[in-house]
Amino acid sequence: MALRELKKELSQMDKTEIIKLILEMYKKIPDAKNYLDIFTTGDIVKLTEKYKKEIEKYIYPNGRNMDLRETEARKIIRTVRKMNITELNIELELHYVSCCLEIIEDFGYWNENYYISMGRMFDNAILGIDKMGIEEKYLERIKTLSHKASEFGIELEY
Repeated sequence: MALRELKKELSQMDKTEIIKLILEMYKKIPDAKNYLDIFTTGDIVKLTEKYKKEIEKYIYPNGRNMDLRETEARKIIRTVRKMNITELNIELELHYVSCCLEIIEDFGYWNENYYISMGRMFDNAILGIDKMGIEEKYLERIKTLSHKASEFGIELEY
């Protein structure tokens, strides 16, 4: 269904039906629940921690073969971006970069695509920070990540 059609359907519903629909979505769709929780409270802390744990689960090596599954972590971040909550995106993107730098430090991991992905994630976070005008809040964290990356010959410019 196109957005226009959805808008038409919703405008034909009364307030009680819309509330019932939203409550059903809240109960049955985890991403809708997350979005509505943030929408009503403005608090991203719990959700940030939840997603950080999921990201870590995929970034850190798993099993005997030390499988890295950072592409799954990037999928989580892409999904979260659809919520359009810039500060949540920034937190997860910087966390991703931090975890990747730990992998490089701990395991000496080298892969050009890994570095490129990490750089893009860092750049996305910087764009979000600039968009919100909250440079001061993230300045120390950005400096720390940039400095740590430079130790491995990776340029993360801010």
